[in-house]
Amino acid sequence: MIRLVETAADAARFSAALAGRADPVAVETAVCFAAFRDVPGSGWKFYTGGAGEKPFALAVRDASAKLTGRADGEELAGLLAVLGARRLKSAEAAAPAGWRQDAAFDAFCAPASVEVPPLPAGAVLDEDVPMTEVVALLTGGDSLAGAAGKAAADTFYAEGCALRNRGLAKVWGLRLGGRLAATAGLYAIGQSAAVLSAVETAAPFRRKGCAAALVLRLAADFAPRGPVSLLARPGAEGFYQKLGFEQRGRAFGFAAPETD
Repeated sequence: MIRLVETAADAARFSAALAGRADPVAVETAVCFAAFRDVPGSGWKFYTGGAGEKPFALAVRDASAKLTGRADGEELAGLLAVLGARRLKSAEAAAPAGWRQDAAFDAFCAPASVEVPPLPAGAVLDEDVPMTEVVALLTGGDSLAGAAGKAAADTFYAEGCALRNRGLAKVWGLRLGGRLAATAGLYAIGQSAAVLSAVETAAPFRRKGCAAALVLRLAADFAPRGPVSLLARPGAEGFYQKLGFEQRGRAFGFAAPETD
């Protein structure tokens, strides 16, 4: 049985599904739960199983959902349809009934010992880069290129600011000649694991080591607390392998059935 997280017992089962997991989907879900569970206006809804069932953690916002663990496929498909969710991300390869897998991502983990290279010549590290500049760079590149217009960018901005203000995200940038040349962030910071995402370099500054400098600095900064993981965009796997990241597991994207 899938139930909305409303009571302390529900919350305990939801958290139990995430305990001890450092994969990107689980860490992102745990951080969303910590940040937005008690913020009704956030739009996030959280679900888990009933008492005595194997726990799972389902987080849904608008058309997107994240799942850690396994829920009944028929019941899950029905709930997602009611909620209007069209996309699901999970570390499990099992799809909701009638849904189809349409994406797969390699999960990478930063090495325990990170060797940080020098910054590119003339570059300045900005550890407090404004989210407005970050979103502008991301929407002009690959990270938010497939997002559904202004609404998706606005959501990314609002949630990035909220997580940052709560100490649950760290977003850095690299400037060359005063211009934001690259950005990367730990957009989900848990107690003992973090997820790296939204790595982007402006076209004029690519192949200068900007993204590598940011990624390795962020990984080294968090390393004393625990592992830093990420889901690589297709085609970017080689970049992380060159930086010493190790492939550990996968995550899968699922699409809802087409409707007339």
